[in-house]
Amino acid sequence: MKNGLYIVNFRTPLDEASGVVVVQDETVYGGDSGMYYVGSVSGDETALQVRLYVRQHNPVTQSVFGDYTDFELKLKGSRKGDGYLFEGRADAAPSLRFEARLNPAEV
Repeated sequence: MKNGLYIVNFRTPLDEASGVVVVQDETVYGGDSGMYYVGSVSGDETALQVRLYVRQHNPVTQSVFGDYTDFELKLKGSRKGDGYLFEGRADAAPSLRFEARLNPAEV
């Protein structure tokens, strides 16, 4: 996955939200108004795997998975146009499908 700053829009059947993600040499850092994420990305542009550790930093907000404050998210995805499309599940809520679209930020 290309290094850079990305705008991420994500959703589950419960909710949707957006945030930012930085990818630097297969390491991923990001966050939104309630959660921050740290993890890794591997694979090529057609078969990417992402593993993120997600933790709540703002107790007023709730995750798109519901009332979870600390969990692991495993995603698979690929390049779509200028950005990337991912889907996967969180260990805390395996029955909820998660989708994310990352588009490069204009800096």
